[in-house]
Amino acid sequence: MGRKIAVIGGGSAVAEALDAEVVAQNIIARLNGEQPTAVYQPSPEPMILLPLGPRGGVGQLPAPDGPTVVPAATVSEYKGADLFTRRFAELFGTV
Repeated sequence: MGRKIAVIGGGSAVAEALDAEVVAQNIIARLNGEQPTAVYQPSPEPMILLPLGPRGGVGQLPAPDGPTVVPAATVSEYKGADLFTRRFAELFGTV
């Protein structure tokens, strides 16, 4: 929620998940009568995985020597097969 005000540009599922963790930590702090202190820190390295079908795509990931382009096989392995839906199915007990 706070990230949307502080960061200009499109969001990503990864960024939204990290933002949700910060929001949850701050809500829990408030419920416990504490001041919220968690702050979202965007990665200084640009990162994207863009699947094109179940076996294609292109991406850029952080690496020790700077951002690196990753091949379609890597994108497919991380994301293309199920667009990260499996983790949510597991979270909600539907698998």
